Order: sequence, then structure tokens, then C-alpha cells
Amino acid sequence: MFYEAIFEPSENGDYDADAMDLAGKMIAVEDGRVIDEGDHKGQQCFYIPNSTVGWIPSSDLKNIKTVPFVRWKEIHSSIGFGD
Repeated sequence: MFYEAIFEPSENGDYDADAMDLAGKMIAVEDGRVIDEGDHKGQQCFYIPNSTVGWIPSSDLKNIKTVPFVRWKEIHSSIGFGD
């Protein structure tokens, strides 16, 4: 499924500089997996395709909601990862 959410990284998140540039912004994410270890064990995580951000736990995403693919692609392109 396709989602939009505001990325609000937690202090204990291990994010690179590219990810931190997205802090506070609306991002386009897809379903990931359930995290099986660490501080976020048991949480659903998401990812931004074609990015170096890596897995994002649901606790670092605010106002997450499903969106149509057209809307998702718009957001994905606006943050620099689309075609």
C-alpha cells in the first residue's frame, strides 16, 4: 500500500543526513516489515523507495494515511526520489 506521512525522527533514530533533511516534511512511504529487534521492536516500519533513508519505524511518522498512487507519486517526486 501507499502512504503519506510527516517524518519526525526520534532522538534514538539512526538516520543519515539525507533522512534528516526530510524531518518535518510530508513524505511518501510504502509498507515495510515488523521490526524484530532494538528500540523499535514490534513496530511496523516503512521505507521510501529509491532513497538511502532505510527503515522508518511507525513511531517516527505522524499523520500516516493511505493515499492513491497518483498522490503518492506526486509526494515522492516532490521530495526528490521520483522520475
